[in-house]
Amino acid sequence: MKKILIIEDNTAIRENTAELLELNRFSVLTAENGQAGFELAKISVPDIILCDMMMPDTDGRQFLKLVKEDVITANIPLVFFSAGSLAPEIQEQLVTGKDGYLKKPFTEEGLLDAVKKASIIPHVNSIAHS
Repeated sequence: MKKILIIEDNTAIRENTAELLELNRFSVLTAENGQAGFELAKISVPDIILCDMMMPDTDGRQFLKLVKEDVITANIPLVFFSAGSLAPEIQEQLVTGKDGYLKKPFTEEGLLDAVKKASIIPHVNSIAHS
């Protein structure tokens, strides 16, 4: 069973996303900000991390920097989600080919597609728009 870490400051979005993934047989961990998510990722080493870009304290940009510079978390596929478009400098930092972007609001199908691409396609850019 794939383990997914969701990092999202909005409680309703975090809980709804977790529920959708759990209903689709994923093991889910959650965190309400980037720093808490980073610490949890180092301990639990999830298969995929879903992270909101816009959060107070440690946002998506800061989280990306932390994750990519840590030997434990550097190779975990990341799927960022945001209501806006992903900044070009963030796109450039998503270099593994397993990383992706999911535009809010997203559908269950869009979410599952982004997770699938992040977990099975080794060298293809998995930008998912829904």
